[in-house]
Amino acid sequence: MSGLLRRLAVATAGVTVLAAAVWGAYGLTGLQEGGSSGEAVTLYDPRDARQVAGTADDVFAGTVVRRSGERDVYGVFSDLYAVRVGHVFKGKLRGTVAVSYEQGHEPLAEGSSYVFATGRVPDGRSHAVLLETTLTPIAGLTAPAHAPSSDSAPASVPAMSAVAAPAGRTVAEYWTWAVRHEIDVSPR
Repeated sequence: MSGLLRRLAVATAGVTVLAAAVWGAYGLTGLQEGGSSGEAVTLYDPRDARQVAGTADDVFAGTVVRRSGERDVYGVFSDLYAVRVGHVFKGKLRGTVAVSYEQGHEPLAEGSSYVFATGRVPDGRSHAVLLETTLTPIAGLTAPAHAPSSDSAPASVPAMSAVAAPAGRTVAEYWTWAVRHEIDVSPR
């Protein structure tokens, strides 16, 4: 009888491990009700500019030249923009670059400037705005940095709270600080 109980316990444990693995994979792939195959799990907090800077390959202020189409980057449907690089906070981008921005956000306005935190797309020629960050126009690098809040000032910190509040900082000072104090949250 104890051999039967032991086999039953081992089988139950095996089924439990298998169920946990399936549930974990199901949850991590974003296939829950209402989810889509394009959803991703981010390891960084998109509200913390230091973590965003640590995750991004490039952080720069740029101006949208034009919308140049759409594309699918690993199941994430995005609008593609030609962006003229201005001030570079991190990376070595120059000139005009192709940047994709996940659909579902307010489209980027031609002629408007933003701070972009991007990752390189495997095609080697373009960049994608980090998932779960939202871009808002900036008035310029010397404009006061505003985090999203209840006041009516536009945010110059893309969908991020003011970690080490930007009180009195310009957009350029805030992003320079974020890059200098970046937090790398990538798994080792």
